[in-house]
Formats: sequence, C-alpha cells, structure tokens
Amino acid sequence: MEIITYSDEEIKERLGKYGAVYLPSDIKESVDDILGNESKKERLDDFFKVLVKYKDIVEELKSSKLMPNLTVLLYGPPGTGKTSLTRAYSKKYNIPICVVESDRLVSPLLGDTIKNIRNVVELAADIARQNNFFVLFFDEIDAIGSERSNIHEVGEIKRAVISFLQVIDKINYEGVPLAIFGATNHQDQLDSAIWRRFTFHLKFDFPNYELRKKIIELFINKIGNTKIGIDDSILAKLDEEYEEIQIIEKDIEKKLGHNLSEFEDDILWKEINKRIKVDGLIKLTYGYSGSDLERGVRVALFKAIHTELLTYDMFYDSLKLVGGTAIHVERQDILSSSRAVNQATKMLSSRNKNTALPPEI
Repeated sequence: MEIITYSDEEIKERLGKYGAVYLPSDIKESVDDILGNESKKERLDDFFKVLVKYKDIVEELKSSKLMPNLTVLLYGPPGTGKTSLTRAYSKKYNIPICVVESDRLVSPLLGDTIKNIRNVVELAADIARQNNFFVLFFDEIDAIGSERSNIHEVGEIKRAVISFLQVIDKINYEGVPLAIFGATNHQDQLDSAIWRRFTFHLKFDFPNYELRKKIIELFINKIGNTKIGIDDSILAKLDEEYEEIQIIEKDIEKKLGHNLSEFEDDILWKEINKRIKVDGLIKLTYGYSGSDLERGVRVALFKAIHTELLTYDMFYDSLKLVGGTAIHVERQDILSSSRAVNQATKMLSSRNKNTALPPEI
C-alpha cells in the first residue's frame, strides 16, 4: 500500500474541516496541570505507551491473533477533563490529535453523514500510517452513535452508526496505529454496539470537595504569581471550611462503618447543610466542574485586575455567578425527557387513529 505524505500544514488543512487539529507544540495543557482523575491518568498513560510502540509490535500481535483495539470511550458531565486530559497526553507523548466536532459530520443531505465519517477516519488512518501514530477524538460521539432501537432516530443516523462501526472494525483489523477516542455527556444514548467497540470505558465525575479545594488553591496561586494581590482571608476561610467538612464526614463514617461518596450519598451534604450554616467556597461549588471553577476565576479577574486585589467576596460572588454544571445537566435531562415523552405520545396517538384524514391539495 502506497503511503501518502502529509505536511503539518496539509494535516491541519485537510482535517481542519472536521474539527480542531493540534500538533503537540499547539497544546497548552500538561498532564500535571489537570488535577485529580488519577485512575484515568494511569489507564491513559498505559494506552499512550502502547500507541507509541504499536508500529514495532503490530506484526507480532497479528500473528498471535490478539490485536488490542486502540479505542477509548470517555463519558461523564461536561467540563470534567475528558478532552483536556486526552490532549495533554497527546502532548506528553508527542502525538498529533484531531478533535472532531460531530456537528461537522452530521448532514441533512442523504448519505453525506456516512461519507463524512468514512472520510475523516480514512484520512486520519493515512496520517497515522505516515507518522506511526495519530489520535482521532470524536467529541459528542452520541451525535453519530445513538442507540439504533430509539424510536426517535431517523434512518440516516442508524446508517451512520453502522458505518462508524464498520470503519472502526476495519482500522482494528488492519492494525493501523490510529487511536480512536469517543467522548459523550449522554452515555445512556449510545448504541450498545458502540460501547463494545471501545476497549476502555473511563468515567469522569465532578470533582469532590477535596479536589475542589485543590483546584481553587491552584488558581489562587496562579493569580498570586501576577501583580494582583490576594486577600489572605480566601485561603484561611477555605482551610477552615475544609476542616469542618472533614470532621463531619469522619463522624458520619464512624457511625455508619463505611466510607462515603460525596455524589452518591446525600447523607453527607444533608449533615453539612445542617451543621454549617454559612455557605463557603466548598459548599457553593458542590456540582461544579473544573471548567466551572476556572470560569469563576476568570470572571473574578475582571474586577481584580483594576482593583489589583482579589477579595473573598469578589471571588465568592464570581463563582456563584457562573453556576455549576450539575444544575444545567439536570435541567437539560429533564427537558430532554419531557420532549421525548411528548414525541412518543404524539406518535402513539397518531398510530391509534383508525382513519387518516386525506391530504390537503
């Protein structure tokens, strides 16, 4: 097979119509910049180490008939680090990555969605053969991988799912050093066959209160490295609130005899709200993603830059203003469920009609 050679500029130009292309030198974040997700980091580190070596061992793997599929599915709420962490590992291992935007693949024209899916994967496969590795990251993969049994899905999307499955199988069978990542905030909507095609399933969650404290401290320290002053009460109140929450958590765990999960056991926050009357930064940011916290910091900077001092109230009000992703996700799920029920009701109502009115001419 003849391997086509692509320059960095050609890679960006040709793949750019499907999404954002990042060469390692383009990527700003590093793995160490992204706090938490330690178990995910360990899995991704293993994955990228194999990807780098893949070209050297692929023939042996073929002969053993045990080819590892270079596929990873990342799922969980938006803003929890799925894309950022993958980009960071691409930078660490010096591997180019294309973050495909699914709305650029889906087309209202019959057949174009399937054509776009095949084109982007085949182009990325050619680049992977040339460079010995490449990462293709499908953001919001549920747009092209929705459950085929869903009564609301049209035939074009069902054909798109089949096409996506076929191109993944082809890449894996041929041993192409192309890593295919999928990310979704709606894992419940993914087709079961899509789930099976991905070797790793990594769940991303909202940061717990311990991690939120570390993220806030990280941003405070970054601001402290500028000419902007930091009110000492911010970190002092943060430490005080953190210690109070730890005491409450340990008391409950001692009574129950097992560890608590902040997002699975509401007993913890019921007790916190009962015993801590003042809303501090940790209480406020329950259900905030790392991106929410960063946005809150950026909002606070608009005042802090011209006052040259970041105060506690300024920081608190800014975080409160941006809100947490958990609330938005919950509202979105409620609206989606309501729309789905309405659509299903209309369809069932239409089917139950014994006679249909003649079309208007």
